[in-house]
Amino acid sequence: MKKILCLLSLLLLFAGCGPKPLPWIAAGYQRMENFKTDFLTGRPPTVTDMHFQKAVDEIKKSGDLDLLGKVWLTRMALQVAVLDEPEGGDYPKIEAAEPVPANRNFYLFLKGDAAADGALLPAQYRTFFTALNGGNATETGTAVAKIEDPLSRLIAAGLAVRRNFEDETLLRTAVETASQNGWKRALLAWLNRLGAFYEASGEAAKAAAVRQRIDLIAS
Repeated sequence: MKKILCLLSLLLLFAGCGPKPLPWIAAGYQRMENFKTDFLTGRPPTVTDMHFQKAVDEIKKSGDLDLLGKVWLTRMALQVAVLDEPEGGDYPKIEAAEPVPANRNFYLFLKGDAAADGALLPAQYRTFFTALNGGNATETGTAVAKIEDPLSRLIAAGLAVRRNFEDETLLRTAVETASQNGWKRALLAWLNRLGAFYEASGEAAKAAAVRQRIDLIAS
């Protein structure tokens, strides 16, 4: 498990590293970091896809299906963070070949499946998951805002939106998170969502201000 913790500090992995990792672990980690940054900032798909495939290739050197599954789950989680539809890619095939309960549970969590077990989730999501399942939008938004890790916070916000638990506070939390981290793709996705929310709420002036900000950023 320590090997996995060293490689994917992105989402599922949240403990310190021990000895210097093997070359394939270090290479896989760096490729995933590049993929994460490029994906969130909005670099061309050809670039992001290259880094992701290189990460997959590095992990395949070990034949570690647990870790390979986590790579695909990381990709899914990033899609949630930018309000895209999460796509499992090769994860279902990996799961069929070697079931890993924690991985399967995180997959269900990302898909919004009620069968997910909060106790098996990474610690940063557990309070949020309880609030989400409680059906209270305000409590869910508060739980999202309290998540310390910015990427995990953005993923949780994306899951809340998928459950139709969105309000101005939640959306502005996501906008602020993306803005502070320089994640342009994520920022534009959340600004568009915020603008649509204002339009649907009849707040034309706020919607116009958001649209103006989007135009300035996107140009």
